[in-house]
Amino acid sequence: MLALSLFLAVSSVSASADGLEDLGKEVDGSILTNEESAEAIWQNVARGNLLDQGIAKISDIGNRTVNIYGAVLAYRTCDKLILKLTLQQYDGGWVNYGNNGDTVTNASSMSRSYNVKVAGGHYYRLKAACVAQKGSSSESQVPITNGIWIE
Repeated sequence: MLALSLFLAVSSVSASADGLEDLGKEVDGSILTNEESAEAIWQNVARGNLLDQGIAKISDIGNRTVNIYGAVLAYRTCDKLILKLTLQQYDGGWVNYGNNGDTVTNASSMSRSYNVKVAGGHYYRLKAACVAQKGSSSESQVPITNGIWIE
């Protein structure tokens, strides 16, 4: 009975490790992790005119579904804030899996969150294109998360 229990424990560990051979690898600036979520925050350390922060976050919410979240925070009310979220899947390199986003006018902040069904057995990361525009001035940044494994 003890031998059977030990065999089952070892089998479940090796089965859950399938597909995780790239764990810890850095690919195009993102580390492949088995964390449940990953977040990237771009903070303007030298105060700009418009853009203060850009945020990207990806979370595994179960059933092969990820929540993707992004935010654009400006120093002041802008004519336009743009957020474009690009979900990417790792397949030897990062490949675009889907896009979501929005634009708001006359605002100093915006955030959006979407639940997206994905294929299991892959790493996913999120890129958030964050843009603040006022008059003819525009500032942008693209925070990118690490990759998270979706079983």
